[in-house]
Amino acid sequence: MLPMEAIELDAFRRVHEDDTFWCGTLLGGCGGQLTTKLYTDRACHFAHHPDPDGLPHVCGRRSHGVDSADHLYVRSAAAAWLAGRGEQATFEYTRTEGAPIGSVVDVRWRHGALRVHLDQAVTPVWDDGVEPVLGTMVPVDRDTLIRRWYVHRIRLNSVGTARHVQIGTEAFARPIEWFALNECEMTERGLSTPAVEKIVQARTAPRPSLWSPGKARKVPEPEARAQALLRRLVYARRIESVPAVKQVCADIEDLTGVDEEFQEQLEAAVRHARVWLAEQDEARRKLFDNLNTAVEEQKPGQVRRLLMRVNATAAEERTDAESAVYERATTYFNSLDDLTRDAVEAEADTEKEAHKAAARVRSALQRLRGYDAYTPGLRPQVEELVRSAALAGELLTRGEARRVEVWKKRATRGPQEQLHVARRYWIQRSCPRCNAEQGKDCVLVEGPNSGKPRKDGHNERLQLELDERKAAQKEARQQKTAQQKVETSAEPVQSAPEAPEHEASPPRPLQERPQSGREGQAHAASKKTAARLHHQVPRGDWYRMGCPRCHVGPGKLCENDDRVGPSAKRQLPHDERLRRVLQSDDRIGPGEQQEGTRDERQHQVPPPARAKARPPRPRRIEREPQETAGSAARTWHAKEVTCPKCQARPNSPCTPHGPHQERVEWAKEFTRKLWG
Repeated sequence: MLPMEAIELDAFRRVHEDDTFWCGTLLGGCGGQLTTKLYTDRACHFAHHPDPDGLPHVCGRRSHGVDSADHLYVRSAAAAWLAGRGEQATFEYTRTEGAPIGSVVDVRWRHGALRVHLDQAVTPVWDDGVEPVLGTMVPVDRDTLIRRWYVHRIRLNSVGTARHVQIGTEAFARPIEWFALNECEMTERGLSTPAVEKIVQARTAPRPSLWSPGKARKVPEPEARAQALLRRLVYARRIESVPAVKQVCADIEDLTGVDEEFQEQLEAAVRHARVWLAEQDEARRKLFDNLNTAVEEQKPGQVRRLLMRVNATAAEERTDAESAVYERATTYFNSLDDLTRDAVEAEADTEKEAHKAAARVRSALQRLRGYDAYTPGLRPQVEELVRSAALAGELLTRGEARRVEVWKKRATRGPQEQLHVARRYWIQRSCPRCNAEQGKDCVLVEGPNSGKPRKDGHNERLQLELDERKAAQKEARQQKTAQQKVETSAEPVQSAPEAPEHEASPPRPLQERPQSGREGQAHAASKKTAARLHHQVPRGDWYRMGCPRCHVGPGKLCENDDRVGPSAKRQLPHDERLRRVLQSDDRIGPGEQQEGTRDERQHQVPPPARAKARPPRPRRIEREPQETAGSAARTWHAKEVTCPKCQARPNSPCTPHGPHQERVEWAKEFTRKLWG
């Protein structure tokens, strides 16, 4: 391959500085010496040396494209493939009936032979012991595919400056499957590909019985033959084989000996078959008329498509007029130059890709029938749908195009996250989008399945439940905040117990107590509301006294009457209990009882004078462990609380996917209540 760009040709010349180039006779050339021509305004190419007499050189080679050497690439690939299997092959470029060299390549070796038809110049022969392998443009009729089960095809793909061979297997009502040459083998049946094994297995496998075994009813011979003919007629029409339908109709008309009722069924079947044959004849006439028109208007792409249809549906029993149209179209297509052929092939590839894209669009729309909202999980399918629709173009129907536009608009707005609320909650509401009543599931509101039940509820319906929950949580937080403010700002007033009659010293008012030690801390706490009481009282003194609010005794946990935390007991004591501890004298000697109050000790020990320094407090006695609900510095985790969304119990996972965000926020709220 000579590079067509000037800069690449310079490198090519340096590499092949000592080489010479000749016009190959196996390519249809004259055998003369060639030189390279470098151009900057057009493609570089080989050129013949001028004749000594100065006349222009005459060469018989007409095709200069890369496909003109396909027979040489086939020979090279086949020789390497057979050598890898221990076979040595011989090759012959058969030139039959004036066909150009390279149209047919005969490959022969000790155990077999193949005849490769690269174009339509030579008609394939199917029963002479040499297996034909057809190029992509070589026609094969439907009856041959049915009779032979399958045929092999060959194509060459350009990879760099080389051509790689692929073998395809074509069967009736099955697409061509392509394989690399090293995936093929030679068997007793001939050339075999992975697709051949599937086809042979499907055709040779016994059909399952459609009835239970038992004693078969004896059927008269004419009726049995008539039933067989009817089955053959149905099969012939299913595979759209015109010759087979004509033959079966003739056999039915020649059948005799059936009863009157069965004869009416046969006549009705023949009438319907004649109508079908007339429709096929009309379609065939239009096909050849369109082919003739395409040739007259010189539309190579349309000529190529119509020729392929003629080869597939009207390859046999052509009239003289049809044969003349076909020969004219074939001659016109073969006379096209390489550039036009390449353009036609590119157009055909584009059309093929468009048909594949249209099939992908229909498949994607079928999968999206059960959705009326664009969720993140549908992003890959919607993106593939939009890309395939752009390639399919006008091959889509109006309904398909409308549905694609709907998904395009949804994709433009972005994916909508599907909300998750337990069905037992949102089913109690009506849906504002699909107007589903209370107790009824939501239905699809768009697409071909509109009106059918939806997998989940619409977000508009679920949002109502979520909004109500948020409003209830906000109101509860506001009430809790207001209650805490009232409790913090209220100054507790405790009247001192009456002194006994025999004591002369009156009780000292509470506001005149010394502002030192714990009393000073309590006084500072009353001024600074941001400080929390459980931070001021040592943990060991929390439960030293009974609670005036929930009336539990000393050493017992407070009742959770304001639902601070998930358990029945409070993790922290009530503020009233802590204030009672702060207001008491906590200097406890070794012989004093823990539950004694300041007022009781006041009558036993006289209060110290204000000028006298307080004696050092004795070391606290180690107390026995008390019942507790945890540390004040504890952090609540999501798994330790009940989920407000799916109602999962503590230490149970959320369903279906968790943990839910609402459960995490609920745990954070418990932690905030502990820390203040």
